Order: sequence, then structure tokens, then C-alpha cells
Amino acid sequence: MKRILCLLFFFVAIAPPSFQHGGMAQDAETIHAENSGATTPDIDGYSKSKTLTDGSSSTADTEAKADSQNLIENLLGPLDTEGVDTEAIATTSTWIQTTGITELLGPLTPLALSPFFGVTCLSAISLWGPEWANSSPMLGSNGALRSETIFITFLALTILSSVPRFTKVSKPFAQAVDRLEAYAVIIILLVIKISTSVETAADEPVAMIQMGIFSAGLDTFLAVAMIINILVINSVKFFFEFLAWLTPVPFLDAVFELCNKTLCLGLMAIYAFSPTLATIINLAFFLVALILFRWIYRRTLFYRTMVLDPVFARIWPPHAKPRNNELIVFNRAELGKFAAKSRLRLIRGEEENAGWILQETRWWLPQREHVLEPDTSLKIHLGWIMNSVQFTSSDKKCYLTFSRRYNEKTLRALADRLGIPLTTDVVEHDDAERVLEFG
Repeated sequence: MKRILCLLFFFVAIAPPSFQHGGMAQDAETIHAENSGATTPDIDGYSKSKTLTDGSSSTADTEAKADSQNLIENLLGPLDTEGVDTEAIATTSTWIQTTGITELLGPLTPLALSPFFGVTCLSAISLWGPEWANSSPMLGSNGALRSETIFITFLALTILSSVPRFTKVSKPFAQAVDRLEAYAVIIILLVIKISTSVETAADEPVAMIQMGIFSAGLDTFLAVAMIINILVINSVKFFFEFLAWLTPVPFLDAVFELCNKTLCLGLMAIYAFSPTLATIINLAFFLVALILFRWIYRRTLFYRTMVLDPVFARIWPPHAKPRNNELIVFNRAELGKFAAKSRLRLIRGEEENAGWILQETRWWLPQREHVLEPDTSLKIHLGWIMNSVQFTSSDKKCYLTFSRRYNEKTLRALADRLGIPLTTDVVEHDDAERVLEFG
């Protein structure tokens, strides 16, 4: 069972379900004939034996294939036991090396942790790295990153984007461009991948991935996987970085940034030593980050709204005026179908004497609603850090928190349109509530 699970993990996570050459499906016998050197038919109808050999393979390619085959043997045991097809495994190993999956997926975790510093390390590997980097389409002698100008440019960008993260005063400016930094590196990697694919398209057949009724090019599949991988890990990193900024410890931000850069450098060193091992580590990081992503995303959106909304309202006055008769709130605890810290829209029902509706807008999925009955007593309370809407549902006191985006006059007018009374008392949260809100 253990070997079967390892085999399923390998073919699902690394190898494609099936691939085609030149966009046309070929059966297993044809692929086997192309890779093992079987006889090929001649134009006149008779067949003659012709062995397909490649005597010009480099030492680096041989070592890379041996590395992948050793990895498969470590996962599955000896290749000649338990009916494992040796030639199929060898073909898959060759396919992994020729498509450059490990070279593309290996450095994604350090690139997500520190985008500019990650590109600096990739450029250093391309300039002064191991022998396998010379044959890499992305890092080789013709690669875009093999340039001292690129290395110096991204080293300067790394310094400019990292120094503000060491203090709590300047860190918000660095975090404001953190996602832009990730987007910039994604665009750079996509341009490099597309340029290398165009250069090799004339010599090599196009690999296709068949997924149900859809088929997509391998380069497209890898590009989408790369974008999702970087954004998910970068979002998880941003959450912990934001928590470090909220924690009132002076040097915690500097320690977090140094640990982040050290981890990035260590993962890049592993990538320079073995792209296959770096790919496995990247997949492990990605799976853990994907499990935590929804929980972290809700809280990142909550903290960012509470902290940055008042700042944006001061900088950009139109942001301090409500465009619709609605209030953006976050439920403090689980409420109906909504998990804690979900971003909701509080609106009044269209019918006369109707209650209130909490709506959650979700991408690609229908929105969810929770209806509050007309006899529900809602009250808006002002707070020092955030405001709140309090009501009782099923004999349970519920809290909806929202930012101090609007001043008292604007908020009172909005509350009148929503039919919710605004109290004049200021709610001071006790220690238990602060732990529930920020813990």
C-alpha cells in the first residue's frame, strides 16, 4: 500500500495524467517505439529495422536522468520487482528532465517568500552555479537571468524592499507593495518561460495534457501551477509578517525578515544542489500553505481592513463616503453558514418591514446569505479601534465588527438608511474579547 500511494503521488503531483505530441493523441505502442528504438515503417510499405540512438547526450544530462531514476527507486523500491514497468519509469524520468519541471517548480517557494531576493539568487546560480545550470533553458548560457546586470539590479531592489521591513514605522510601506513585488516576479518568470518555449518549439514536439474534455499545453499548465504556487505561499507569508508587525515587540520585524531571507537562501542552495529535491520541498510547502490558505486569507483580509481602511479614508476622501446602503462587516465568531472572520455585506431587505440580510460574495461560487428577522434588535456601537454591530440570534449574542472608515456623522446617516440605531456609548473590549478578535 505504501508503494502504491507513493506511485499515485508521483504521477498525480509531478507527472501528467497523459500527454500528446504535436496536439495529436498517440497510442502507447507508438510512444514506446519512439523512445526504445523499435523498427519504423518505410514509405514503400515494407519495414526495416532502425535503432534510434542518441550519441551526443552530455554528461550533465546523464547525471540528471540518473538522479531522477534514483529518486523513483527510493520511492518505489527496485524497478524490476512487483511488476513495475522499468521502461515506463525510465520514459517518465526522461520526460521530467526534458520538460524542465523540476527546474521551474524547484525555486518557487523561495521566490514566494522573498521575490526579488529569489531572482537575485537565481541569477547568481546562473552565473556561478553548478554544471546542470549550464544546460538549463532558463539558467543556461542563453538564459535571461545569466547577466551581471540582472544580478546587480535585483540585488539593489532586494535592498530597497527589505530595509523598510526592519522597523514598524516603515514596514507598512514595504507591505503595501509586497503583492506587487510577487506579481512582478511572476511576470518575469512567465516571460522567461515563454521565450525559452518559443526558442525550442521548432525543434521539439509540443507536450499536451489531457484533462477530461479539456486539453492544454504543458507550458500553460506549468504557468498556471507556478502562479497559484507563488500566490498561495506568498499570502501565508504575508499573514505571519503582518502579525509580527502588529505584535508590540520592537525587534520582532527585523528577526522575522532575517529568518525569511535565511530560509530563502537555504532553499535556493538546495535548488542549486538538486532541483528534484527542491521540487519535493516546494510541493510540501505548497500543500501545507494550501491547507491553511482559507483560514489565513479571512484573517488577513480582516486585519488589513481594520488597519488600512481609516488610513485610506484620510488619504482618499471618496473612500470615506458610502456608495451603497450597505455596511462591510466581519463576524467575530461562526454565524450560520459563515466561518469566523468572513467578509460580509449587511443590507436591508427590499420589502417593507423586512429584516436584514448578511451576504457573502464568493468567486466562481454562488453567494451565501443569512437572513436576520425583522424583530431582531441590532445596535451599532462605536469603538476605539473598530466599530461593532451587536444583536441576539437564537439566544446568543453576536458581534459584527467593521472598520472606522466613516466618521460619526457619515456613519449615523448610513445607520438611519439601514434602520439600525447608533448608540452614543463607546465599547471598550476586555482582555477576553481582544484575544478573540486578535488572538
